[in-house]
Amino acid sequence: MTDSVLLRVCATYCHPEADQDAYDSLRRLAVRPGDREMALFKAELRRALTDPDRVPPSLYTAVRYDDGSAERFLRRLWGDLYPDEPVPNPPGR
Repeated sequence: MTDSVLLRVCATYCHPEADQDAYDSLRRLAVRPGDREMALFKAELRRALTDPDRVPPSLYTAVRYDDGSAERFLRRLWGDLYPDEPVPNPPGR
């Protein structure tokens, strides 16, 4: 996942220097039909949520989230981008 769409998109739209307009742009992109990159992003985000132990430390470096963990950040991100869909959980949860 080190060269992933998930990391690239998060680094672009969720890093500390990104403003609210950038994050709002991500929200619009996330639901744009037919966008191949965003479909890959959503698939990688889903995989990361179902197996949060595989999320690389570089996500924190790229985003500097203050949620306390990568899993919490990713759960919040899913909820912001896909509010009408349940947040994917790791197996057994």
